[in-house]
Amino acid sequence: MFGLGCLKKNFKRKSLLLFAIVLFLRFQLFSQQFELRDMAKMQWYKGSLHTHAREGESDSSVEYVVKWYREHDYNFLVITDHSTVTIPPAYAIEGDPSFLFIPGEEIMGYGTGRLLEINAFNITEDISPIHSETDLDALQRCLDTVREIGGVPMINHPNYQWRLGADIILNSKNCNLFELYNGCPGTNNYGDDNHPSTEQIWDFMLSAGKRIYATATDDAHVYQKFSAELSNPGRGWVVVKAKKLEVNEILQNLEAGLFYSSTGVEISDLIVKPVQIEIFIQISGKNQYTTDFIGTKGKLLLRTQNNPAVYKLTSNEKYVRAKIVASDGSCAWIQPIFVVP
Repeated sequence: MFGLGCLKKNFKRKSLLLFAIVLFLRFQLFSQQFELRDMAKMQWYKGSLHTHAREGESDSSVEYVVKWYREHDYNFLVITDHSTVTIPPAYAIEGDPSFLFIPGEEIMGYGTGRLLEINAFNITEDISPIHSETDLDALQRCLDTVREIGGVPMINHPNYQWRLGADIILNSKNCNLFELYNGCPGTNNYGDDNHPSTEQIWDFMLSAGKRIYATATDDAHVYQKFSAELSNPGRGWVVVKAKKLEVNEILQNLEAGLFYSSTGVEISDLIVKPVQIEIFIQISGKNQYTTDFIGTKGKLLLRTQNNPAVYKLTSNEKYVRAKIVASDGSCAWIQPIFVVP
């Protein structure tokens, strides 16, 4: 009997110890929470951040390009011709409070013989091509120049001609935006056997602790004829959450990651709770939708076809982002929601 009593006592102690360990681990897990953002009284605004209209870069006039985006339900537009700021004539945009034009330019930087390009938003003076001895320095000088004159920079198509490696973007400073998807043919968004995709580049940077948000653009040059081989409008855009359609508000919220990027998928709402993300997808036609929630180092955390797509924080992640793929092939990317202890 004495032996049996000892066994019972030992079993009880071990059970209590196991229970305490479970409670401790559960406490540790749920002490991890998502960063919360106040998005009350905000609405979605659809915009194009990279397109062309100047003679020699486009087959259409500035007026025609502005008209195209207005007629296709965009709320804001940046025309980004090379080395030239575009500000359309007043008659092209006046009288429509639902449409905002933001001045912009595509800046050229030259490092080790390669052309690097970034967009500059809300600048009022032209920026000439910038030359340096290294790619990183050329990129950094471009970014710094935009900031110095009060603009907001975005790093363009890193995989176009394999111009920008992940390490160069990672080591750059003063930039919160880069092109994840560029609709211009030949931009190599998906990488190849020897180069990472832009999504892999993104996860590499996020996992290394860099806060950078990913845009989708069309980089349009051709408006009069449409085919898969041409740089047409309407292939990629961003949708920004903001209280009003105003330049500083839109750009500030872009830089804060309050937007999603899309090639066709639309969402009606994004709700972030302390340990849960909810994505409400707008149904289009007969499309079915698959949502991947992705964490540190690109790890797939959850794949679901539910709508709303819901993810509960169940692992120790640095961030969680989401990609929604429709059965017609169109996508949307939700910006990373960072985790704090």
